[in-house]
Amino acid sequence: MMWIWFDRKRFAELFRHSKFVQLGNFDGRIVIGEIVRRMEDDLYIDIGLKFNAVCRAPSVKNDSYTIGAKVLLRLHNPELSELFLGSTKELTLLEADATLLGLYHPNSADTRMIYSLKKIEKEGLFSICNLHL
Repeated sequence: MMWIWFDRKRFAELFRHSKFVQLGNFDGRIVIGEIVRRMEDDLYIDIGLKFNAVCRAPSVKNDSYTIGAKVLLRLHNPELSELFLGSTKELTLLEADATLLGLYHPNSADTRMIYSLKKIEKEGLFSICNLHL
C-alpha cells in the first residue's frame, strides 16, 4: 500500500510542474494551433487539449487556411458545455471556444508584436499542441 502513496505523490508533483498547469487561466491566452480539418469555412484546429477549437476561416486569404497550417488563437474556454432545456446536467459540445487571430509565421512582425505583449504581461506565447513533448 505504501508504493501507491509514493506514486500519487509523484503524479501530483509532475502535474504541478506540467506545462498544462503553467498555462494557468485559459481565458484570453494566446496559443498556437494546427488546422486538422476544414469543412467549407469551418476550421477544426488542434490546440493540444481535449477538444479542437472550431473557428470560421476569414474571407481574406481564405485559401491560406489549409490542413496543416499553423494559426494563432485567443483561447476562451477549453471545453464548451451547455445546460440544455429540461436537463439537469451540462452536456459538452465537444469543442473549445477560441478566436482565430491569423496564420502563425514565427518571424512575422505581427507574431513578434503579440509575443512581446504577452511577454510584458508575463504570460508567454505557448504552443500547447506540444504539451506531450
